[in-house]
Amino acid sequence: MESGGARKVGRPRDPFVEERLLRVTQELIAEIGIDALTMNRVAERAGASKATLFRRWDDKRSLVRDAVAAFDIDITIPNTGALRTDLEALVRSWVSPIGYPPAEFRHVIAAISRDPDIWRAFDGATHAERTRSLTVVVRRAVARGDAEPVRYDAAFVTRAVHSLAVEHAAQRELPLDEAFVARVIDSVIEPILGVGRDPEADSRDVAAGIPLHVRR
Repeated sequence: MESGGARKVGRPRDPFVEERLLRVTQELIAEIGIDALTMNRVAERAGASKATLFRRWDDKRSLVRDAVAAFDIDITIPNTGALRTDLEALVRSWVSPIGYPPAEFRHVIAAISRDPDIWRAFDGATHAERTRSLTVVVRRAVARGDAEPVRYDAAFVTRAVHSLAVEHAAQRELPLDEAFVARVIDSVIEPILGVGRDPEADSRDVAAGIPLHVRR
């Protein structure tokens, strides 16, 4: 993992101390946001000195960037036997890393989305795993007959979900709860995958010049 500043030369660093500092930084982001977070607060809660912090990070921004990149997401790919419940488990893990309930992680999303560099650090650390998980879940569903083979962009879908999470949590200040999970699946993921569509009705609407995305 890289921070934004040059690493300081000195005695070897204890990885457990660094892990503790990153975890404390994550907790403070969730509790008070990035603006109110200070190096003093991190050091005090972690039971460390400011010198210990500054041996690892040049400033608060580089510390925060490393902390958000270290959020522990659940990399277990759900296999419930049904596409819908697999998707529900996936979206929950995307918007709520391990140890952070959706109501609390809403504040994290709001805080880190305001800084493009910090947001990119979080997205870069989690996007590939989100995309891989969705790909596996959909392949299993197709093999079971839960879904038809369809061309879709898994990377685009996962970015769309996170964009919606930012709009929902940061701009509208709403929780990333079960209602959000259900709405994302109903309105974004399943339509893209073609789940729940009636092919005959689609054909009739296309013939009649009715766009599929406005059919009710």
